[in-house]
Amino acid sequence: DPAFPNPEIERLKLDLLPEDDPRVQEAKAIFEEGAKSSPGNKGMFATGKSDYDPQGLRASMSASHEALNESLDANMPDHLPYPDWWTKQDEIIAWHKERGLPVPIGGTGWGTVPREGRIARW
Repeated sequence: DPAFPNPEIERLKLDLLPEDDPRVQEAKAIFEEGAKSSPGNKGMFATGKSDYDPQGLRASMSASHEALNESLDANMPDHLPYPDWWTKQDEIIAWHKERGLPVPIGGTGWGTVPREGRIARW
């Protein structure tokens, strides 16, 4: 998909389709060839050779899909945030079970703002 060149997602989409369909085989062949974007200007602008970014990601004419994916992988977050109720999940389950209530997904209580907190100060 030229609008969203994410090879992992495109691979998953193609793997879900029937393999005996000739259109799927053609799409897989095109996918294996890789993105056929513009070769760009290789860092050569009207003002001369550009050397401020070795990967070429600062200018669209010198950027490539490979450099973009490499940069995204290098800067991928290495953590997943947890909700504030994560450490209390056993308490939440026990509280609901002892009262015979269905257990909610996650913690509740976000709508319990005190009256003073809901009064406009202006």
